[in-house]
Amino acid sequence: MSAEADESLVSKYNFSSGDRKISVSAFTSIPGARIFTKHLESQRENNTFVLFPRILLAAINPYFRAMFSNSFRESQDGEVLLQDMDPSIIQTVVQYYYTEEIELTPEIAEDLYEAASRLQILPFVHRISGIYLLEHLCPENCLSIYQLGYSHNDPALFQEAKSLVHTHFKRLSQEAPTFLDLNPSTLESILASDNLLISSELLVYRAAWRWVQAQSTLRLPFLARLLAQVRFPLLTPEELRQVQTELLQRPKELRPRWRRLNRQERLAQCGGLRRGMFNTYIVCVDLFNLEGPELRTKDFQVGCYDPQAGLWEKLPLLERLYCARCVALRDRLFVTGGVHTDDTYSDMLHEYSPLRGRWSRLAPMSVARASHGFLTWGGRLFAVGGWRNFEDYLDSAESYDLAERRWARIARLPLPLSHFASAALHGRLYLVGGATEAVGAWYASRKVLIYQVGADQWSQAFLSSGGYWAGAVAMNEGIYVVGGYFRGRVRHHQPTRDRNVYPPTPVPPTCIVPHS
Repeated sequence: MSAEADESLVSKYNFSSGDRKISVSAFTSIPGARIFTKHLESQRENNTFVLFPRILLAAINPYFRAMFSNSFRESQDGEVLLQDMDPSIIQTVVQYYYTEEIELTPEIAEDLYEAASRLQILPFVHRISGIYLLEHLCPENCLSIYQLGYSHNDPALFQEAKSLVHTHFKRLSQEAPTFLDLNPSTLESILASDNLLISSELLVYRAAWRWVQAQSTLRLPFLARLLAQVRFPLLTPEELRQVQTELLQRPKELRPRWRRLNRQERLAQCGGLRRGMFNTYIVCVDLFNLEGPELRTKDFQVGCYDPQAGLWEKLPLLERLYCARCVALRDRLFVTGGVHTDDTYSDMLHEYSPLRGRWSRLAPMSVARASHGFLTWGGRLFAVGGWRNFEDYLDSAESYDLAERRWARIARLPLPLSHFASAALHGRLYLVGGATEAVGAWYASRKVLIYQVGADQWSQAFLSSGGYWAGAVAMNEGIYVVGGYFRGRVRHHQPTRDRNVYPPTPVPPTCIVPHS
């Protein structure tokens, strides 16, 4: 079929890309027409014509369906303007419409993702982001992929690229050309992150200036926003004098307000340390056995293991407390609940700051509890379930807002539960197994309780066997459950403290892979 024979049968839709224009001709009545291109020279630009059946285009793409089936300007005058889209990318998209096949290369993958997202070609987007871009993600392209994920709200791309950006921030901010191509909001989100692997806050300040100076006339208005993400209290005195000297040469509105701070005020106002400013240790609270005379005569140790040196150290003593639960949030350690040596139960929340080198008490929980779940997500601490008085299993749950510094009740568990494994992943809290009560007895739970933080709702899943007193950690997109015991029969409550009625059976390691 020739172009001349088709002229009376088509209505033209023009796609412009910067100084180039692509005319996509949509057939009104020929569903099986073939695609071809025709290049025409005009006074200002090159035109590429791509013949495409309108009925098919509208049927398979909601973006064009809205244009062709409504009284939009594009439907009336025959022009659809696509800014900043390369003609070859449109050709590739058209080919995908017909064949559902695509040959991806690093040179075009990101542009195709951008085009597919704008044109709402969801299977295409999933294929590119879920397979190709993630498989080829590396430090050299992580900034551009981070920006794609951030701009198009793609959690998979964003999270994977974010990890690399944070880890390689120093080199990327100093050397990578793509760093200078970031848009202001994307750069602001990076500079605000707690997880930058840097040893000095001066690197964040220098990164903001490097980006601004690349196009100083256009970008200087964004400098104040970027400097707001710099944690100036973390600068050393020498670094601070250097920064102040440089900023004195800038307009007043770009200069932060300086005031002298003591050590405690600096810690309070710095907004927290970046990830590269502290080392990672493993902390174990309650190192004594639960039996023996030491239980009532000595303070419980808090052990700190340095995986780099392979050595244990001792942190300052906590209370005489066992069956407490602890969780770390960056450079802060929190401990809740537990049992005192006089058999009373604790409702306290303790915080340890390695910078201050001491423990402090925060607001207490509404309920004293031990052997409970204690997790963190989204700037909140969650204390869920547990028991008290050695027999009362709890189904209550509450969360502590670190910003507002107060506790609030959340939805109750579907069943009373203690001694379970727990972990947090992707906005959900997972409670695996545990001990729960029946009438006059207890048994090992065969359930996984799942709490959706945003919805304040619990759901349940089932395990092949029940277990309790296990540990759990979230990693590699799954929940790994290690250790613990399985008890095949129920145990009736005993009036004494002798709990070893039946010998427990060890449980093999398990991995639970959550479904979104």
